[in-house]
Amino acid sequence: MHLKEQGFSILPSVVSAETLEQLRHSLFQGSAPGERCLLDDPLVHDTSLVLKQQLCDSGFLDATAVAIQAITFNKTVTTNWKVNWHQDLMFPFANRVSAQAFDLPTIKEGVHYARPPEQVLNQLLGVRLHLDDCDGTNGPLRVSPGTHRAGILRTAEIPGITAIHGEIACLAAEGDLLLMRPLCLHASSQATEPKNRRVLHFVYFCGGPITESWHRSI
Repeated sequence: MHLKEQGFSILPSVVSAETLEQLRHSLFQGSAPGERCLLDDPLVHDTSLVLKQQLCDSGFLDATAVAIQAITFNKTVTTNWKVNWHQDLMFPFANRVSAQAFDLPTIKEGVHYARPPEQVLNQLLGVRLHLDDCDGTNGPLRVSPGTHRAGILRTAEIPGITAIHGEIACLAAEGDLLLMRPLCLHASSQATEPKNRRVLHFVYFCGGPITESWHRSI
């Protein structure tokens, strides 16, 4: 799938099998469905740079890109959740935002979050590194292709947009990357055969200076 037109793309990563195993072992010890703000973890930090280089070499990012977020997700028998159609709009900042067009300030686990303006959202790229195979039985991400070009949507608009654009299930093998624009509508169902579906999700910013400071910038 073409990232520019469809809003998402799937490709193999250059992350080694050894690093994938280290990430599984170090990031998924508890039973929580996920964890935020992981860029300070040395292994996550280094993996973000490896992926940045790969995505720069393949033309998906430019040399000015920085990682601003890293999150883990997992679906198991005990953490088997459903996510309705949505866009990713809230991102972590160093302080409470006050600049014009930065909206909805809140705090999650001691970190400031807010919705950046649409121009900034369009310069973000989500990168999901799959640490396990993800098939149709363990709640894969579903995307509605092309919806990233519809701008920031109101909740009431979403059913009509997805009805027009349809949906695609993003199946992936261990080590694959799912690239996705945050404004691309996406969802996931509960797994019908729950098993580990471990994902390390990065967000990269490809724009110039902005009026607020990211929580982390690598």
